[in-house]
Amino acid sequence: MALTEAKRNSARLAIVISSVSIVMISSFFAGILNLRVGICLTGILSLILSAVAFFVLTSIVIELYNIHIRIKMRRFMVLFDIVDKLINEGKTTEEILNYLTGIQKLTKKEASDFLDFITDPDNHQFLAEVNEKIQEAKLLGHLPNNI
Repeated sequence: MALTEAKRNSARLAIVISSVSIVMISSFFAGILNLRVGICLTGILSLILSAVAFFVLTSIVIELYNIHIRIKMRRFMVLFDIVDKLINEGKTTEEILNYLTGIQKLTKKEASDFLDFITDPDNHQFLAEVNEKIQEAKLLGHLPNNI
């Protein structure tokens, strides 16, 4: 039974997070117990190891959150491009809503909120400028093509 690359990466991430969590918790309690018994050096070193593991775990969680936000932003900009093309082609609001709910799997509320947001002239102008800057950066080689 072969796993896909994404499943393997998820399993690796779960192993790393659980391992660092176990090291953090066990070294914290070992440090507390060693300090109570009177073995100060080992207790302090265990507490330092626990703090380092905590910072590693925190940085992993923050990075995962940042990746999640970047994925949402990328999807938003892709949807903006698609809906902008549909608007320029003269599609009706109902056709665009059907596209967003049917193909893009958005709820009716999400689709209508998205459409309301991007059809506002100020928001549309801002998003168009941001999209233009992204395309310009891709052409100049400052961004990878998958953004």
